[in-house]
Amino acid sequence: MRPLERLLCSAFAEAGSPRSGRGGGEAGRQGGQALVELALASVVLLLLLMAIVDFGLLFSDKLAMSNAARGGARWASKHPTSWSSATTPDSNTIEGQVQAAGGVVSVPNDDSHLTVAYYDVTSGTPVLCGSYRAASSSFVAATGYTQSTCVIPGTMVQVTITYTYPLLTPVLSSLYPGGVTVNASAAFVEET
Repeated sequence: MRPLERLLCSAFAEAGSPRSGRGGGEAGRQGGQALVELALASVVLLLLLMAIVDFGLLFSDKLAMSNAARGGARWASKHPTSWSSATTPDSNTIEGQVQAAGGVVSVPNDDSHLTVAYYDVTSGTPVLCGSYRAASSSFVAATGYTQSTCVIPGTMVQVTITYTYPLLTPVLSSLYPGGVTVNASAAFVEET
């Protein structure tokens, strides 16, 4: 046997021995175990990362909704009867101000997603005196009130937005298949 052949044969024999870690044995099994552990841990870490992103987007939408409710309530304090039942309301309406300030959150203009309520605060505690209904496109007064006795300066105007956030994370969306309902509300005292 020539020296080069001896060197190659000994190298191949060494590669297949249990001590080398390449051809099986204890070291080879440990490498496989580490690979399986990495695969399992990466799935858990990926789900955790997706849940963090989901929470961040939910929080961002909540902030946008709060801003939209505040913008709508502020507009309503100066323009208390500028209502609209249109799907895409003009920007000079309460609902239009909500949609314009909503940012990434799309708020449908209907009674289940957007409410404008008026409260009489003359007794010290707020008492609902009426609200605007987009479905009937009219003001609905509470018992004992009319629009002319409710929508007056000093009345508190409250805008409430309800939004369903669709979860992105598979585990969370299986726990909450309909999404997570988030509410935001703001109130101002009517000025005019």
